[in-house]
Amino acid sequence: MIIYLYGADSYRRQQKLKEIIADYKNKHSSFAVESFDLEQVGGLDKLKDFTKAQSLFDKVKLGIINNGSLLDEALEKEYVALLKENSRSKEPTLVISENKKPAKNFSFLLDLDKPNLSQEFENLTGGQPEKFLLKEANGRGLIFDKESQNLLLQVYAGDSWGLITELDKLALLDEKKITKKVLENHLHALLPINIFLAIDQMRSSKNIGQRLALLEELLERSEEPRMIFNILAVSPYADSSWKQKAADYDAAIKIGKLEYEEALLDLVVSDLPAGRQASN
Repeated sequence: MIIYLYGADSYRRQQKLKEIIADYKNKHSSFAVESFDLEQVGGLDKLKDFTKAQSLFDKVKLGIINNGSLLDEALEKEYVALLKENSRSKEPTLVISENKKPAKNFSFLLDLDKPNLSQEFENLTGGQPEKFLLKEANGRGLIFDKESQNLLLQVYAGDSWGLITELDKLALLDEKKITKKVLENHLHALLPINIFLAIDQMRSSKNIGQRLALLEELLERSEEPRMIFNILAVSPYADSSWKQKAADYDAAIKIGKLEYEEALLDLVVSDLPAGRQASN
């Protein structure tokens, strides 16, 4: 049996995997789970042994597979054959987790008959991110006003892991009613640099060298180039042409043509939206 989980939203995909493991543990008194990274040398051989081995003690086996899409052509053929064979058996159950839709050679995973199943986890769109935020915030006892809610959704657009991590950190604060000011102060404290002031300085500076220095400091002190990009993209000082340019970069990032660091560099050396005039 095969359970195929795929899509860019790695947080919700991982949560589904946890649910599957917990469900198996609850239903079966004798249960074994093992993970396989097929990118590692010998990973496919270990998976083969797992699917063939019989145990007197573990009546139910669950195999978690990662990075199967990274195999070379020869090993890929062996992997595909193994999956097709296993899809016709009840045991063991193999759970495959991938961040993209299946390539042509793996498209059969979407059409397997029951009890095999597949589920897609694309990034949330439309009103889904807001519902997701409110549900997760409620579970942590957090209440957001509209401004703080919108800021958080903008900063962590398309990044469920980042959003959840931020909510977990906010839940440690004494203040449970989160305003925009509370959120901005929290982001400042996390970065050990005032990100909003630094970005405003980049906007107002006509010196490319100064802009690059500020960007370098932000990247050195932060592990979240995505957050820096999103704050720049929703700049209150931005005009329509700037917002369109940021949207074009965002689209290129989402299809894998650019990394956030590359987009930030290009934005900083190009024309930034005008902010307050730099003070002398």
